[in-house]
Amino acid sequence: MRNPVVITTLLLFALVSLSGCALGRKQWPEAARSEDRFTLKLMDGERIDDCLVIKVAVSGAVERLWRASVLYEAVGDEEGQGCKGCPFVPRSAQHFTRGQEGFDLQGNVLRLSICGLEPGVEYRFRVSGKSEIPTMALQYTDVYMAEP
Repeated sequence: MRNPVVITTLLLFALVSLSGCALGRKQWPEAARSEDRFTLKLMDGERIDDCLVIKVAVSGAVERLWRASVLYEAVGDEEGQGCKGCPFVPRSAQHFTRGQEGFDLQGNVLRLSICGLEPGVEYRFRVSGKSEIPTMALQYTDVYMAEP
């Protein structure tokens, strides 16, 4: 009779001890805001012939910026163009990755340029930035207008 009580007590003790390992809050790790996040702010955007030259200020964790994209759309009355009062719907994008030609990050200033724009046409654009940490959300600038 004593043997089953001891075995039952040991089993209950082992069960309680092992179940404590499974308790707790489980979630995906998140990046520390101050250490891993960056923000983007447009400093200058200028049309030069068929090119758009953009300077963006990167603040925060500048070294985490892995990819920058220029999202843009032509504005006008023709098919495939956005209208002036309509919401911004980028119809084209050009992507620049760290180490690639065109990704010019010096200090906290990122210089990007896209060419092949139609002369005499206005464009709306914004810049997005992707972190090297896959779970981080994309960062965006506001939407701006580039006049011919």
